[in-house]
Amino acid sequence: MAFLNEKQLELMGFKYLGNNVRISEKASIYSPEQIEIGDHSRIDDFCVISGKVIIGRNVHIAVFCNVAGGEKGATLEDFSGLAYGCHVFTQSDDYGGRTLTNPTVPDKYKREIKKEIVIGRHSIAEQTL
Repeated sequence: MAFLNEKQLELMGFKYLGNNVRISEKASIYSPEQIEIGDHSRIDDFCVISGKVIIGRNVHIAVFCNVAGGEKGATLEDFSGLAYGCHVFTQSDDYGGRTLTNPTVPDKYKREIKKEIVIGRHSIAEQTL
């Protein structure tokens, strides 16, 4: 796995970037000005990180994960992690049938549910089948 170098990471414009942060060159980062990453954390291949996201120290986000912090924000506290293929969303359309759904629909025709998500210290989220 190839990681971005320190200069490449600095040029991305993160809100906060700790020491010894490793991000795969195959990861996609959107709105880095809203993202904070603590010391010794790592983001692997094919991950998508976007919106308001706080990643603590010594956090590992394994391949094929998605963290969409949206407006409310997602926090991964120190020493936590996401196992392969996890998806963390802080907002979602209401699929109850009373409104329209999907990002192409104007806000006035849909209802989004928005909540903050916190993955606590020393915990790991995993995808279950």
